[in-house]
Order: sequence, then structure tokens, then C-alpha cells
Amino acid sequence: MNGNILTKQKYAVAIWHSAGKGKSESARQFALELLAAYPVHTSIIPTPAVVPAANDFRLVVGVNGKIVAVESQGDPYTGLQQRLEDLALKHSAELIVCTCRTRGETVDAVSNLRSHGFEIIWTSTYELDGAAQQVIANNAKGRHILNLLQVLGII
Repeated sequence: MNGNILTKQKYAVAIWHSAGKGKSESARQFALELLAAYPVHTSIIPTPAVVPAANDFRLVVGVNGKIVAVESQGDPYTGLQQRLEDLALKHSAELIVCTCRTRGETVDAVSNLRSHGFEIIWTSTYELDGAAQQVIANNAKGRHILNLLQVLGII
């Protein structure tokens, strides 16, 4: 092995867009799909693992031997960098799905995960006219993120 230390690749999926575009709802749907797809998981935060129907949330679970975290609060001035570092360092998350805006401190907070060995996958929400269609699109986005992570062999 030539003295190299093998480390597991860690990933962050950043759902980014401007305010009110369904980032948290897409993250919520991802979390729901994750728990449904992997009913045998280890609950870390909260215990038991539940995804609230409203408001921002944090979920940390063990799935397939990996620590997976979801952080839906991605607004400026909410301490996103500290919360992401908490997931990376304290909880040893290997996959973090989070939300952020398209510029400024929240993008910097996500980008900072690179210093902790994370590769970042940037994705935005789908944007449609009409509230009813937007809800459908947000739900689809959550499913699509899970599918992408499965197809890439990340989870």
C-alpha cells in the first residue's frame, strides 16, 4: 500500500436555490424516501428517526454502514457552517444532504466541507409555475437525489 492510508470518500449534496424555492421540502422528501428505502437503520438524531411534516429539521441515521445526515436549515445567519462541521466531525457523517442559497455565507459553509474530505454534489430544486406543481416537483427532487446516490453507489 506504499504507506498510503485508505479513507472512505465522503459526499455532501447541496440543494441550492434562492429563498422560497422548495429546498427544505426537497430535503424533507429525500429524508422520507431514505427512511422508507432503508427501514433497517440506526437512529442517531432524533431517536427514533422521524422527519417532521413542517419546519426545518436535522436527521442523522446509520444506513448500510454509513452515517447519513440531512440538514434542512440553509438560510444565511443561522450558523450553517458550524452545524455542517458538527455533522462531519462530531457525528462522523459520510454523506450530508443539506440546503443553501446560491451565494454568500451558506455556499461558503458547504464549500468548507471540502476541508473535511467531502466531495460536493451541487443540485438545485426544480422551478415551476404554480404552487401545486411545485409541491409535486419538490417531492420528485427528493426521490431523484436518493436515486442518484444509489446509482452512484454512494449509499
